[in-house]
Amino acid sequence: MAENNTGVLNSEQCPQFFKFYMPAHCSTQLRIPPAFLKYFGDSLPFKFNLITCSRNSWKVDMNKIDDDVYFKSGWEKFVQDNSLEFGDFLIFYYNGGSNFFVSISGKNNCSKENNNTESENQSTPIQETETKTNTTTTGNEQIEDSNFSFDIKIQPCYLRNQYMNLPRVFYEGVKEEYRSMAKLQHLGRTWDVKVVDCCDRIRFTDGWRLFAMENCLGVGDVCCFKLIDVKPEFYLLDVSFCREM
Repeated sequence: MAENNTGVLNSEQCPQFFKFYMPAHCSTQLRIPPAFLKYFGDSLPFKFNLITCSRNSWKVDMNKIDDDVYFKSGWEKFVQDNSLEFGDFLIFYYNGGSNFFVSISGKNNCSKENNNTESENQSTPIQETETKTNTTTTGNEQIEDSNFSFDIKIQPCYLRNQYMNLPRVFYEGVKEEYRSMAKLQHLGRTWDVKVVDCCDRIRFTDGWRLFAMENCLGVGDVCCFKLIDVKPEFYLLDVSFCREM
């Protein structure tokens, strides 16, 4: 049984990080972003409680492997009990002790709640707290994202140049499953676009300008990208447009 926890987890004030669930890399362990380790101080705690909005908790051990730190023992149980699937969006709120509050959203942008009362890791209920599933704030940075979706407003350079930079949130979400090609689909058509990893950013290069031209993109238009799948050789993204009037 996990230890009882009656403390309040204020998600608005806690340091946070997010992860897109990708089974190939996250089913048996979860890597903690290196930039987040500063919140653990000089002595890294090695055991945590992961607490979901269903008010259940799971004990998870943290292990250091080379220069990286992972949730290891207990993580698979958390994955199974919460029925995590490809593309689920998780936000981890750290309360400064040994607890993380975890918000889980599915592909339909709705919260996923685990109500499995038979889990051996279930704890007694904790006080409910409001959670944010669409906006993550860490320091002065704010990331508005959900389930591998992002919007880009077309600037003149995106039409003039042969490339377009993608938001860092996309790079952070897919860097462990990097692909050198993307297929952009819109209204039944598909365009092949080269993807380049450049200085901790991902950008569309060869094929992007053709996509922009054939879809008559103009300055001020908004492209709405949604990651549908990660294939062995490419990302599949659905694209819709909000045209500048």
